[in-house]
Amino acid sequence: MKSLKKKGWSYFKERLKEELPQSIYKVWFSELNGFIKDASLFIEVPNEFAKSWLKENYEDLLQRLIKEANLQGFEFVVTEKPKAEQMVIPYNPVEVIGRRISPRYTLEDFVVGRCNELAYKVCSQLVENKPKGYFIYLYGNYGLGKTHLTQAVGNGLLKQGFNRVHYFTAQDFLSCLLKYLRAGQIEAFKEKIRESCDLLLLDGIHFLSGKEYTQNELSFLLDYLLDERKTVILTSIGSPQELRDMDSSLKSRLNAGLMIRLNQPDFETRKKIIRFKARKEGYKFPSEVVDYLARNLRGDIRQIESAVIGLIARASFLKEQVCLQLAKELLTEISSEREGSQEMDLIIEGVVKFYGITKEDLFSPSRKKNLSLARQTVIYLLRHLAKKSLKDIAQMLKKEHSTVIYHLKSIEKRLNQNQAFKLQLQFLIKDLAPEIELAQAECTEENEYLEAGFEA
Repeated sequence: MKSLKKKGWSYFKERLKEELPQSIYKVWFSELNGFIKDASLFIEVPNEFAKSWLKENYEDLLQRLIKEANLQGFEFVVTEKPKAEQMVIPYNPVEVIGRRISPRYTLEDFVVGRCNELAYKVCSQLVENKPKGYFIYLYGNYGLGKTHLTQAVGNGLLKQGFNRVHYFTAQDFLSCLLKYLRAGQIEAFKEKIRESCDLLLLDGIHFLSGKEYTQNELSFLLDYLLDERKTVILTSIGSPQELRDMDSSLKSRLNAGLMIRLNQPDFETRKKIIRFKARKEGYKFPSEVVDYLARNLRGDIRQIESAVIGLIARASFLKEQVCLQLAKELLTEISSEREGSQEMDLIIEGVVKFYGITKEDLFSPSRKKNLSLARQTVIYLLRHLAKKSLKDIAQMLKKEHSTVIYHLKSIEKRLNQNQAFKLQLQFLIKDLAPEIELAQAECTEENEYLEAGFEA
């Protein structure tokens, strides 16, 4: 405690800097002062607005840090500065609105398949016809091409001289909004977008979950842009109904858009992606290599691209031709050492994305509620979607038979009692079912090949 008192507020600033994105820390905490008194932390804030904002958005984080430091609690102390001191704040603190669009994202470099054909056609049509009051909502898991398509629209229009385009990630939008807020120039921020934006590209709005003020401002901004026949493209990992802690009025506005889901690439699309990525690097893969990679790479497009680059690098360093043996060696090295079926891999991949956790979290000894629920979901899906026996599930997960039964009963009870969770799980099952069916069909096909003496 003596050591903590000596460090005082600087200790908590260091911890906040570790926990928060740099932009958020810089805007809201870097200039604050604080002190420890009577086993409590007192944080000095410039006004009531800052006090309300920090309490609403960062109380849980501060409570956790207080607990770590063995203090009793914390309070905000409003210490408004004289107006003369406030004059040092520049009138227009943020000149740049949005971020630069990456030139590598183009419609020509987007590989089209059944999983993304509608999204591609809508975006292509948008570039051809120029923005005319469209509202498009692209959603799907990470790495399926949402960012690529969004920026490709921007690039396509910029090349035609249409330069009234603003591109934000949701993190950019929040950070920019907060900077203007703190400087007392929020109206200038909104006016700048209204005056100079005919196409708003906002990537990853699920990041705004739980950020009530930002959601409200986005709702008002969407109303203005759409009323003025501007065009808006939003992306997210889920449909509006799937987004948690999202204001109902914003959800209602999002539902008004043209909602297009991007799915995981099917077998034929994966083959097209592999050929395309290889061709861009100056290689033409043998058909058996393409088939083998497409059968065994079931992740997102980034994973497929990484494997293609890895295979080319391996062939280059070894001074060998790209062949099936090299492909098998590569996938053996990059694949998980955990034993299990293709169905299990697909289910685990879907569950970790659904809960926003990592595979390491899923298999860790932690007993946090969300991790326990994620593990129960894996067991439930293996049983009811992949049709695995209790014995098989126990062997796959290295669990006792009784433990598997307990987890199944727990999640079934939750499904009966919680309709919202039941609906969310149905969305996850709907997303995974086609891939599970394909994996089972391909497994059967592969077994038939092996029985005929053909090595797939």
